[in-house]
Amino acid sequence: MNIYFAPMEGITGYLFRNAFEKTFPGIITKYYAPFISSGVRKGVAGKDLKQLSPDNNLGICLVPQLLTNDPADFENAALVLRDLGYEEINLNLGCPSQTVVSKNRGAGLLADPDRLDSFLEKASDFSVQNNIRLSVKTRLGFSDTQEFPVILGIYEKYPLSELIIHLRLRTDYYKLPCHTECFDYAVENSGHRLVYNGDICSRKDVECIAQHYPGIGSVMIGRGFLKDPCMLYDPDKTSEFETAGNGAENAGTGTAEISGIDRSQKLWQFHNLLYASFKEEMSGQRNVLFKMKEIWSYMNESFDQGETDQGRKNKKAFKQIKKSQNLSDYEGAIHILRSAI
Repeated sequence: MNIYFAPMEGITGYLFRNAFEKTFPGIITKYYAPFISSGVRKGVAGKDLKQLSPDNNLGICLVPQLLTNDPADFENAALVLRDLGYEEINLNLGCPSQTVVSKNRGAGLLADPDRLDSFLEKASDFSVQNNIRLSVKTRLGFSDTQEFPVILGIYEKYPLSELIIHLRLRTDYYKLPCHTECFDYAVENSGHRLVYNGDICSRKDVECIAQHYPGIGSVMIGRGFLKDPCMLYDPDKTSEFETAGNGAENAGTGTAEISGIDRSQKLWQFHNLLYASFKEEMSGQRNVLFKMKEIWSYMNESFDQGETDQGRKNKKAFKQIKKSQNLSDYEGAIHILRSAI
């Protein structure tokens, strides 16, 4: 099974990717970079070039993602990315943010099938002519699952390298349940290589998807990894999930060699690498503190917060993390958590 790490804006940048890969080597087949908003024919901004620089992503199979509905913007950005060495570009047709949707980008483009079709025709032709693989990450539609057959029909017209399906509508955001029946429809009606995305939060979830869809070789996980970075880690054996260190086409060439270390050690190894990287690369304590608080807004779910002595201790620590005004406060709160899990 290929495991893809979903792009998470503001979180899964190159510092995060490097810390995760060092802690859990070989688990992730591909990392998808948070989307680049290419702007009006400006190509790629400097801050994005730093995030995508091969020197900052050594040993990582990374796929850049574009957020645009303009063929000229797509072409200019795609050429810059190709010159950086990227052979695949992913198109974001799933972001539900109002600021994105209001500009008819991300999931907003799904509300206009004719414009979607026209844009994909131009983007696909350009990608083929320039030897770029084009993949798509999509939602099911804007506000009704009945939109999905039409949208899928449009995707079927073009030679996409993969179709990653987030099983929610734009109006569902991230909280409503996934519409799994739509993936069943895609399996029956699509000729593309499909990737399952949505509400994958445990090793058991991955195993269930593999069993239910034996022809599907890839899943994409985002918030599941943020909530529990160790979700696919088994301290008693190497990873059961075959991965492809150089991309999905070479699946099966590597496995994670992380046995013999318990789950708690792995989680803290990841935290310490990430924290040290933020302190080294980011300017000012406030920026580092903001990033770590954002990480803990997800990762706190890895810890017991029930009505036990440890649970109450952990809840107290998380309150201290939220209230931290400097890194000394933060480190004091983290010390409380060291005995957890």
